[in-house]
Amino acid sequence: MATMHSKSHPLWTVETEREVIDESLLATIYCKGDCGFSEKAFFNTPKKKCPRCKTTGLGVQAFNHRNAPVANETEKFALRLIRSAIDESPKLAGRYFAKRGVICKALGLKGNSGADVAILNRDLNGPVPADIIECLFEIKMSVIWNWHENDLTRPIADYDCHSGRPSIFRTDSILKAIGKAAITRSHIGSERIPFVVVGNSPPPGGYRANIDRTVDSGLIQKWISLTPNPLFVQPNKSPDERNPKTTNTGGFLRIDSFGELQELLLSLLGQRWRYIGTMTDSQHIGRLIRSLNLSRSDQDIGDEFLQRLPAANTASRI
Repeated sequence: MATMHSKSHPLWTVETEREVIDESLLATIYCKGDCGFSEKAFFNTPKKKCPRCKTTGLGVQAFNHRNAPVANETEKFALRLIRSAIDESPKLAGRYFAKRGVICKALGLKGNSGADVAILNRDLNGPVPADIIECLFEIKMSVIWNWHENDLTRPIADYDCHSGRPSIFRTDSILKAIGKAAITRSHIGSERIPFVVVGNSPPPGGYRANIDRTVDSGLIQKWISLTPNPLFVQPNKSPDERNPKTTNTGGFLRIDSFGELQELLLSLLGQRWRYIGTMTDSQHIGRLIRSLNLSRSDQDIGDEFLQRLPAANTASRI
């Protein structure tokens, strides 16, 4: 497979995807009868009748487009892109380092459940302590267009117009990403680390409000797509709905340029984050606030509140 360079193809494009196509990733379109017809394609939309016997419908035996070869290629792509965005930024270069497969036992990131991509504040390989991790990325990219074995010059269907559901257009990918974030957030030390889900398609319309809620609650800091133009085949078909720039409250963002990705990284790495997800009652929160010394600086008040918040949670447990 050819190696993509961020300066030539900074984001996920038709050309980028064509380079990772392999016959092993093609789906099989087959006749449900006994005539023996079959063909290879990436999630080709089934015809109503078999073109050979003219009577029987077609089935699709799809490959798992989050399988190992696809995951490996897309994670390498995301790593190169994020690393380039850091190295080409005067404010980030030399201070932050993007790594793939980061292991951190303190955060439950181990074995096959390591961080897909992480940004560290030290250039270390191997297992790392939680305090040098500055951002975590869960990569949910995949093959998003429909390609035919006999013609790889251009895709034959957009991400939502064929039998497969790629990237974060798949609801199970969304739920897995939320689960990974929740598991990570359950570990002490994760509360200061932003968590970003990286896809290369928009989310389905029915899940966009749910995605916003994960960001509004602080569980996840952003869902992004690295594909500016997923509507390569049918660009005029409901473009605002099928290719939104953002969701209602901004939980999802379509990245349209290399510079926009750099701006997002600057925002993620330029704030002192603190996840405060907890379950307590207003009485315990009121007591906690009343006990603070409010004559100090906003920073000092905030730091003490966050340090003592777990005690309020413990006091409220049933």
